[in-house]
Amino acid sequence: MLIKCYFDGGNRADSTQYDVVTLAAVSGMPSQWRHFNADWKIILKKHGADFLHTTDAVSLKKPFDAGSGWSSDRVDSFIWECVATIGRHIAIPVHNSAVPREGLYPFTATVVLKDFVCARGANPEVPKDATEVLATQALHACIEWAESRGAHFMDLFYDRSEPYRGHAVDRQRNPKAVMQLPSLTRITIHPDIDASCTPALQMADLFAWNVTHKEAAKRPWHHALLDLPRGDEWIGYDDLIKPIPGVPDLVKSWKLPKRKPTR
Repeated sequence: MLIKCYFDGGNRADSTQYDVVTLAAVSGMPSQWRHFNADWKIILKKHGADFLHTTDAVSLKKPFDAGSGWSSDRVDSFIWECVATIGRHIAIPVHNSAVPREGLYPFTATVVLKDFVCARGANPEVPKDATEVLATQALHACIEWAESRGAHFMDLFYDRSEPYRGHAVDRQRNPKAVMQLPSLTRITIHPDIDASCTPALQMADLFAWNVTHKEAAKRPWHHALLDLPRGDEWIGYDDLIKPIPGVPDLVKSWKLPKRKPTR
């Protein structure tokens, strides 16, 4: 069985510009993705949109600008139906009040950037780059989901021009890491793809945007998406200052390529 996972980030790992940085991942079986993609394309066609990029839509920037016929009300109507479509396709866990069902699994991981910089200064075992924390946490969540579904293989897809794919590639190319994490041998990491052509990445982008802006959730669709079941990790100072014993030494032994530290 195969699980396909799509990753998209919200904000950049830069504490001088942003309070938090989020990576969203959505996992599902090929058949689940086919059904979702078909419904998503219906919504795009209905609203006259080629794709959804949440930041541009909310800000009324091209191609969602007034000159192209868009307004805040039209954007809200469009995204509301996107959220409703997501709600019909995601997994409902057993402990949820609704009737459980199989479906796509959304997961978000968020690092509070000032906390990260402080924790890194206080403990040299904290990774230098916040994107490494997010990439590994999201990948771990996807692997756990795949194993819980009985899947033996995974395909990973990442949005273009983001750093997260590199962390997964570094580990898969490292013989020591593969020896200690044999699940890496069952993963295929595909080249970066264009979110504007990929409904799954547009869904991940919507989750990432909503979580990075959750403190200012004002629009009905924003609240509705945050209320949907998902895996979620909010990583602050207390989580960062005490890495899991043994993990920093293990990762250090792999001698992975060094990356630019988060500001």
